[in-house]
Amino acid sequence: NIENKIFEKKVFGVSFFDSQSVINNPVLDVPLPSNYRVSFGDKVRLILAGTKDESYELRVSLGGEVLIPEIGSVQVYSLSLLEAQERVQKIVSERYINTNVSFSVTEPSLKKVTIIGSVRNPGTYLVNPFISVSEALKYAGGLLDNASIRNIKIEEISGQQRVVDLYDFLVFGKRGSDINLQSGDTIIVPATQNRVEILGAVHRPMVYEYKIGDKVSDLIEFAQGSKYESDLDNLYLKEIIQKKLKQRIV
Repeated sequence: NIENKIFEKKVFGVSFFDSQSVINNPVLDVPLPSNYRVSFGDKVRLILAGTKDESYELRVSLGGEVLIPEIGSVQVYSLSLLEAQERVQKIVSERYINTNVSFSVTEPSLKKVTIIGSVRNPGTYLVNPFISVSEALKYAGGLLDNASIRNIKIEEISGQQRVVDLYDFLVFGKRGSDINLQSGDTIIVPATQNRVEILGAVHRPMVYEYKIGDKVSDLIEFAQGSKYESDLDNLYLKEIIQKKLKQRIV
């Protein structure tokens, strides 16, 4: 079948996820990134300085709270470090005047994420607390050849959903698209037939995934651009229309 032949060829990006990730103990002697969000099981240090001088080592409960002696429970799950500090500061200030709060995570917990769809080993995994989408996919043994790399869905425990296009990372090296995951996230990798094979005078001839709206120039850029001997005035596009292979100049 003509449509399936393209899947038999080397698809860009799939091999990146083939190496198997393992759970490593997190490195704790470096500052946590500013976008780190407090998660279940994190060990935190709370320091009060002022009218009340005290230091506490606390654990974030499965309900997402820390229990502060003489104050009570404070919900901190999914807050950034700054947001958590501000929330605790507000509550502490209501009880102790002129008391400043320092809130830090001293031992981030492993995260639990679920990976389903076009991956080799779908399931739920315990992963490093600093895990990103691209690294998490390696826990599932990598991608199937029909997997979409440009339309990966991340569903948070709250029900909110985000869509990730990993070509921004794999082609252009933009780390911003390779977002960090939170505990409880579900990664959904859909299948796709939006494939185009780029051949000829390009630096990386392979099969690429396209999205509606992509231009021919975008596709050539995916293939690391044209070679010096290329003739950009004579580009041929072969496409399958009603199960028949047709060719035209673009």
